[in-house]
Amino acid sequence: MTSRGGDTDLDELFQLPLSEFTAARNALAKTAGKDAGAIRALEKPSVPAWAVNQLYWGDRRAYDKLIQAAERLRAGHAQALSGKKVDLSTIELQHKAALKVSADLVRGILARAGDPATPATMKAVIDTLQALPGGGQAGRLTKPLAPLGFGALGALMKGRTTPRKLAEVVTFAPPKPRPSEVAEEARRAKAAAEKRLKELDAQSARLRKTLAAARTAFEKAERVRAGLEEDLQAASTELIARRGELERVEREARAIDQERARLKTT
Repeated sequence: MTSRGGDTDLDELFQLPLSEFTAARNALAKTAGKDAGAIRALEKPSVPAWAVNQLYWGDRRAYDKLIQAAERLRAGHAQALSGKKVDLSTIELQHKAALKVSADLVRGILARAGDPATPATMKAVIDTLQALPGGGQAGRLTKPLAPLGFGALGALMKGRTTPRKLAEVVTFAPPKPRPSEVAEEARRAKAAAEKRLKELDAQSARLRKTLAAARTAFEKAERVRAGLEEDLQAASTELIARRGELERVEREARAIDQERARLKTT
């Protein structure tokens, strides 16, 4: 990190592995002077928020494409609300495609970080991606976002804000997929599942070999230990016998010395 407590430091903080966030935040706060309290109060991101942050920092091109698609979609809805004829289906599909690319990238980010991309985690990720832009500073999210929903849409329809603001806050319901899209998605899901199954089969085969080798080494060590225990037992028995012999000889030697001393004095 560079300028203590500055934007660069905070940007780098939110790029760290999630497990390092708290320690790095506390270390940064110690050198931040008057900003120490604010930095120490920074909340550790949730897993979904952290993963979306990493998309921003690590693949800005995909992130920006998603933002641009979202802004076009919201502007399209705003124009439709104002009575203009807009091809919403096309821009909705464009946004959906950008959303899928980003979601797949985030799934990869989670996998590389060792965090399981559970259904709950991915739902929070997708909700957050759908809510972009808005709801927090890009790259520094701490919690998942959620689309604004129909309440905000209703307010827009009543004309409570300007056309420019309309484009910034209108949310949408994802369009119903076409049969061809459903079939293509199913094909991709099946291909991904088959690829993952092959990877798991290969991992399983490697683990079975490793397990067999570990079991063989363990059994060998067990045999060595058993042999050593037998040798130790035999050595202990021999030691006891030798100690007894030593004590017997020592007693005989003392008796002879005592008798010699007595005879010398007579």
